[in-house]
Amino acid sequence: FLLHYFASSKAPAPQRQKALEMVLFTLRKMAEGGIYDHLGGGFHRYSVDRFWHVPHFEKMLYDQAQLVCVYLDAYQITSDPIYANVARDILMYVTRNMKDTLGGFYSAEDADSYRTENAAEKVEGGFYVWRKKSIDVLLDRVSAKVFNRHFGVSEVGNVPVKSDPQGEFIGWNILKRMESVEETARYVDLSVNKTRALLTTARAKLFASRQTRPRPHCDDKIIASWNGLMISALARASHVLQQSEYLRAAE
Repeated sequence: FLLHYFASSKAPAPQRQKALEMVLFTLRKMAEGGIYDHLGGGFHRYSVDRFWHVPHFEKMLYDQAQLVCVYLDAYQITSDPIYANVARDILMYVTRNMKDTLGGFYSAEDADSYRTENAAEKVEGGFYVWRKKSIDVLLDRVSAKVFNRHFGVSEVGNVPVKSDPQGEFIGWNILKRMESVEETARYVDLSVNKTRALLTTARAKLFASRQTRPRPHCDDKIIASWNGLMISALARASHVLQQSEYLRAAE
């Protein structure tokens, strides 16, 4: 709604600009928050706090589709690649994990999952959260320092007590981008390019490790209306980002 208000020629210019700033600020903070899957792409269903840090970990098809369109709108208005990259990551997740072999798209992935193959019961976000020691084992010392600083990883966990009434996340970390790459680079005394490269490699290693965990249950219903939203998002992404694979997926 705010983006349409920004585009309205009838609205006063200062109010239109304010509407745009509100949208862009929210989109950036969502993409930095724990509501966004920084390793595998896509958004969780909603956040339980005002900082977008602690999500309800379910992933819904209709959310992904509508968010792709909003991030594409933001990219077209600003030409800032941040918004295009988020849209690409969402579509990468959907086409990798929610796409049926015949081409349709599944409805959702559950919030709860087993933390290990031998776990007795499922827990909220079990697939997504991390112990600091697990990250430190997977990465070399410098990469771990960079990654943990950038994503707010702590030995005691980074989930505020008020956002964890059941105590499910004590000692666990929900990845949340705490600062810019430039700020992390200054902290670790490395170049921005080197820091960015270390973060990219670290994310890939953690993603590969996470893939060995029991996945959340996939609701494999293929709902026509939700598929319509995703088909529309893919078609728009193909046009805006000039990537033909999105058009093929839509078709």
